[in-house]
Formats: sequence, structure tokens, C-alpha cells
Amino acid sequence: ESSFKTYKKILGKDSSFKLKEAYSKIRTKLMFTENEDGGTVYAVVSTDMNEGKTLNSINIATSFAMAGKRTLLIDCDMRNPAVHCYLRLSEVSGLSEILARIEKKINIVHTEQENLFVLKAGVVPPNPSELLGGRLFGELIAQFRKRFDYIILDMPPVGVVADAAIVSSYVDGYVFVVRTMYKDLGEIRKAMEMLQSVQGKIAGFVLNDVEGKNDTDHTYGKYGYDYGSRNNE
Repeated sequence: ESSFKTYKKILGKDSSFKLKEAYSKIRTKLMFTENEDGGTVYAVVSTDMNEGKTLNSINIATSFAMAGKRTLLIDCDMRNPAVHCYLRLSEVSGLSEILARIEKKINIVHTEQENLFVLKAGVVPPNPSELLGGRLFGELIAQFRKRFDYIILDMPPVGVVADAAIVSSYVDGYVFVVRTMYKDLGEIRKAMEMLQSVQGKIAGFVLNDVEGKNDTDHTYGKYGYDYGSRNNE
């Protein structure tokens, strides 16, 4: 039952008007931080686990795709990959194999949603931070900017590991997913300051689980968006 409830929250053509409208507003706000020189890269992060980060990564990417934008969703959470589970993707190699130079072919999966493409995380590697911090990841992002209008990175939680900060030079804006009543403002502020210390730009916040649903079923209530500063002020 919990899986069924979660899948109902994945954005699609049959989703409720309320859900579609919520992500339409998020998409519109994010367009203010577009990269004028090519595809725009957004990293979706949270302070900790279980705040709805991956579900929001998928839905934000889907919203851009539904608006006719060629969109690539990359599962960069190589420690705890989940995008392939939500979208029920076939078994193919992914980001980790490419960055470790085990696989030369970039297996980008075209989903059932028109304009939405996915690069899976791949096999869990022993050194995710080193792979994300390597030159090859930057080269991949530069290549993807030429092929896609938007690139959405599902990153590990900022308060757990430093992976999100490592890729800051390739990211045009960070989207913070915050689960209501789940974290205090001090921890959120500390996570923001860590990203800003590496010149990361906070594009905005997605307030998740506003209605305070049960933690065990991972369902989410109303979706809110607070547009943040494009600067590091």
C-alpha cells in the first residue's frame, strides 16, 4: 500500500490538477535562474534522508519535460540510488561505470514521459565523492548542456556527505527539499552555508509534507515553493 501511495505522487499526465499546478509553479520560479549559455543544471538536495528529495527530483524533471523541454535527470546519489526504483527502469549501467571508466557508452534511458531522459546512478562504487570530483564528471555535464534544455541532479543529502558541494562549479542552482517539522532551521541554515561557502547558488526551497503525513508511508501533502536568492547573500 505504501508503494502504491508513493507512485500516486509521481507526476504524470493522469496526476491531479493540484499536483500538476504545484510543480508548474516550481518550474516557473526556477526559470529565473536559467543559464543563458546552454542547458541549465539544477541540483536537488535535502539536509538529511527521508525528506522527499528523490521524488521531488523526478517530479521537477517531469514538469520541465511536460512543458516541452528536453530534460535529463541524473541520479547522482551513488551511495543510495533510488530513481530507477521509482521509475521502474531496466537494468543498465549508469553514472558510476562511466565515471570509473568501466563503461564508455552513456546509457541514457528515454522514459515513458515525452522529453524526459534518465541516467541511472549505476553500481554503488566505493568512492562516490572522488568520482563526482573528477574531471570526467565536468566533461559529462558540459556535453549534456549541449543536448538538453535542463539537467536535474538528484544529489545525496547535504548534511550527510559533501557530494553536493563537490559539484557546485557545474550547478546553476540548488533546490532544497525541506520536510515540514523534520529538521530545525539551524541544521538547514548550516547546510545552506556549506553550499554557499563553495559559491553554490540557492535557487529556492520545496516545502514538503505540509499536512504532516505519516513518516512510514512516505506520502506527501501540499507542495510549497519559496524562491530563494540567486546571490550568496
